[in-house]
Parts: sequence; C-alpha cells; structure tokens
Amino acid sequence: MTPRASAVELFVSYSHVNAVWLERLRPVLKFDDCRDKVYPWNDQEMEAGDRWDKEIREALERMDVFVALVSFEFLASGYIRDVELKCAFAREKKREIEIVPIVLYPINLGEDCPKLNAFNPLPSWGKSWMEYERQNGYYQAAHKPIREGLRQAIEKVIAGRPG
Repeated sequence: MTPRASAVELFVSYSHVNAVWLERLRPVLKFDDCRDKVYPWNDQEMEAGDRWDKEIREALERMDVFVALVSFEFLASGYIRDVELKCAFAREKKREIEIVPIVLYPINLGEDCPKLNAFNPLPSWGKSWMEYERQNGYYQAAHKPIREGLRQAIEKVIAGRPG
C-alpha cells in the first residue's frame, strides 16, 4: 500500500521486541473520517527483497508524524537512536514534522531520553500504556488518549499545509 500524495504519513518507530504493541496500535490508527488522509508506515510494510535500510530512510524523509513506541528496548536500539531518532529530531527542529512519543512502560524520559522528553507523551504524562492495562485490566483504556493525541498531531500537519 502506498500513500496518496496528500496523505499525512505516520512513521511508527518501535523495537521488534515490542511488536505486540505495534499490533495493539493498529486499530487506534484507523480514522474513518480521514481514511484516505492518514497513512501509517512501519517496517512491516516492506516486502521480501526490499533493502530495509533504504526503505526506512526514504520513509523517514516522507513522514509527517514520527510516532515513537518508547520502551527500554526502543531506547537501547542503536539503529533507532542513530538513524530514526536522529532524523526525526533534525526534521522537527526545521518544523517539518510532529513527534509523538507513546510510552509503553514506566520510563523516566527526562533521564533516559532527554530530547524525547521535550514532547508531550501519550497516553498521558506520568502514565504508560502498560500502566493503563494494569490499572484497568485491559490495554484499550489507553486507546482514547492515544487516538486523540494522534488526531491532534495529524490536524496540525494538515493545518500547516498550503491552501
């Protein structure tokens, strides 16, 4: 699946150890009112034989929103840190993209990733997606704040486009 030229492209960055959280995020990314306007991309979109580094770097250059599924594994990944986050921070500094961290586990972003700590995390300040699950018995309780936060980022991108 390729995005329409006018679509807002979301690059979803995650550690493969946390692939189950990517699967949990998929239904949250389906916006009926803007089905043709939002294109979520992650490395599972690649096909056999694709050159993965090239495909990821091209997607990083196309993206409008960088969605980071933040965990200790995410922060420990050299590729995520040296390629994906580096590109996201550089493009955000030029005001080309929005960055949306989604915190999977209780993490102190101020200590563990100060640059990412500058961005309002989802599902909420001081509460990770896993903590929603522990408190409520199911992870879907975090869907609403995550979905609303992503919608806000998408709307910022659309509002900032010319005419």
